[in-house]
Amino acid sequence: MRYNLIFIDRSDLTLAETTISTLSEEGFKVANYSNHFEILSKLTKLKPDLIILGEGLSVDSFEACWQLRQAMDIPIVMVGKIPRAEGWVKAVQSGADCYLAKPFYHSELVARVKAILRRREWILSQDDLIKKM
Repeated sequence: MRYNLIFIDRSDLTLAETTISTLSEEGFKVANYSNHFEILSKLTKLKPDLIILGEGLSVDSFEACWQLRQAMDIPIVMVGKIPRAEGWVKAVQSGADCYLAKPFYHSELVARVKAILRRREWILSQDDLIKKM
């Protein structure tokens, strides 16, 4: 199955390019956006499987995460410069499923994305089974 990902990060264009390239090489279809407002109005049309949310947005990235989470129940991975423990706590409190502190290994990002999508797919399949009962 080919998953649709959305990548939103304006803080480092080189990092964005290499991240998108790595995810594409792993078989993900990745759309790149520069702000979350554009995504909010298109979420139901785009139907992403996961959002990777970074920094450099027109609003605080944690506020953007909260807004995206309120709009749709979709996995969100945040990446940022806040140290791991502090960043993780703020990200989870904002509705993210995962937080990676920059700099991060692309292999770790790919592994976390795959794990989150695998769990989500299992949960959705269980929901389908329950509905059929």
